[in-house]
Amino acid sequence: MPESYLEATNPNAAKAFPYLIRETAHGESLTFDPAFHIMHWHDDLQFLYAADGVIDVQTLREHVTVRRGEGIFINKDVVHCIEAGKDAHYYSFLYPADQLRFLPGSPANDDLAAVLDGDALPLCLLTEATEWERHALALLRELLQFTTERPAAYALNVLVRLLALVLLLREHAPLAPAKADDVNAIRTKQVLQYIAAHYAEDITLDDLAQSSACSKSACLRAFRLLMKTTPYKYLIEYRLEQAALLLRQTNEPIGAIAETVGFHHFSLFGKSFKQKTGMTPKDYRIHGK
Repeated sequence: MPESYLEATNPNAAKAFPYLIRETAHGESLTFDPAFHIMHWHDDLQFLYAADGVIDVQTLREHVTVRRGEGIFINKDVVHCIEAGKDAHYYSFLYPADQLRFLPGSPANDDLAAVLDGDALPLCLLTEATEWERHALALLRELLQFTTERPAAYALNVLVRLLALVLLLREHAPLAPAKADDVNAIRTKQVLQYIAAHYAEDITLDDLAQSSACSKSACLRAFRLLMKTTPYKYLIEYRLEQAALLLRQTNEPIGAIAETVGFHHFSLFGKSFKQKTGMTPKDYRIHGK
């Protein structure tokens, strides 16, 4: 998907080492992060390791269940949502895919591209079924150990293991040719892209239907089928997530942030934000910095 349409932003993206670890237990993020569980995508490759419980990963095409001791690879630009039961405890390891590339012209880039580019491997469940998967899970457990026991040359140790994971996928995972999306998936992607580009504006169902070149009823039906919510509810969650990022990363007045993300009534913004995060925007800003 075009970079301008990326829905989720790695808050470490501007750092010298943009590696991000998210820990979630009992339905709550233990690393400070808004509690948004909507379909999204990003330009990071993502590995998830289930320390306990059951985690469900839903994309526009498939549903995968990850159980205790298992992991999953989620490729960049894959629209997905992660849902977990209250007993679940899992870790997500994210890194910008493009920053794993070697110098232009390196043949190693072709092997990275075989995994990371296109639609050859959107997801890959990692279980104990084969030797290479057990090796991949061991690497994820090493990354997990690094969260509490940082080795010397921490960044290099992390990158070596991320590259080793991608190498295992390149050598053993079933890389498939790109599949043609069905009509509902195409329409839903177009709606998601439109929302990402225009969320601050007054978006109507007519706008969304025109963006996906179909009738309003067909647009709504496709979105509900694949996203399990309505375009309006998704738009509100999207705006709240963008507001959360701005509250953490800028010193802009809260009222200005509400306007920037598309809330024209401050009271509605405050009510919606607290309902979603359990905090007022002001408290969220204080705790997020």
